[in-house]
Amino acid sequence: MSKVIIATDSCCDLSTELYEKFDIKVLPLYVTLGDKTYFDGVDIKPVDIFKYVNETGTLPKTAARSVGDFIDFFKKFVDEGYEVFFTGIGSCLSATTQNARLAAEEVGNVYVVDSENLSSGIALSILKACDLRDQGMSAEEIADIVSSETKNIDASFIIDRLDYLYKGGRCSAVSALGANLLKLHPCIEVKEGKMGVGKKYRGNMKDILVKYVKERLSVEDRKYKKTRVFITHTCVEHPEYVEACVEAVKETGIFENVYATAAGATVSSHCGPNTLGVLFDTEA
Repeated sequence: MSKVIIATDSCCDLSTELYEKFDIKVLPLYVTLGDKTYFDGVDIKPVDIFKYVNETGTLPKTAARSVGDFIDFFKKFVDEGYEVFFTGIGSCLSATTQNARLAAEEVGNVYVVDSENLSSGIALSILKACDLRDQGMSAEEIADIVSSETKNIDASFIIDRLDYLYKGGRCSAVSALGANLLKLHPCIEVKEGKMGVGKKYRGNMKDILVKYVKERLSVEDRKYKKTRVFITHTCVEHPEYVEACVEAVKETGIFENVYATAAGATVSSHCGPNTLGVLFDTEA
């Protein structure tokens, strides 16, 4: 069996338990509040971000790791005789993939795939890579398969507050909504690596989220890969939202594994509190 390390960045938004279960190595991204910079998932959590924004009215800043950081990260595994497969936040959303590729060229035996995604949209690619690793494939073989299937991932989420995405500039389409004046809760869809606005909802947030989940999982002619689905969220103060959505997913009977994961500091910095998405893989 090939000696392969599966690696990602902290935008992947898996739980600590899942990182450990699937033996995934994680490089945390940078999150800056004011004049202090933190490591996502290490010394800053979403609750810290929401508290900071509420108190200051200023959004955090996030940043990719440098080429040098990636060289150090990859080299320690390669020096131990491993090949490395890496995918992280998509190249249209961050410099992470570009920096990882430059480092891979320097180190060698590292294969980088552009996820064209974020959050547990990345996780779906990462867990696919783990499945292939466990079948004995090389890092290069894993990269070939995963890169050919990124387009089949369906990633979307509902946001409660538009100011995070609007001020962060990650989704230009949000600026045209007239935002909170209309009390809209848009569905943000990730397509071809970019975020755009889909259906817009009004009403009670819990009801909206359950309706959204049911609609995403009842599209005619869509063929779902049944292995796993993610409910990923920033519902720090409303676990009942998550529970209702998980139950809605289970009622469909489509998926073998339903994972509820909390988004990390990077995603929370751009999406704000009470964001929730259902993310899954489809057949080509």
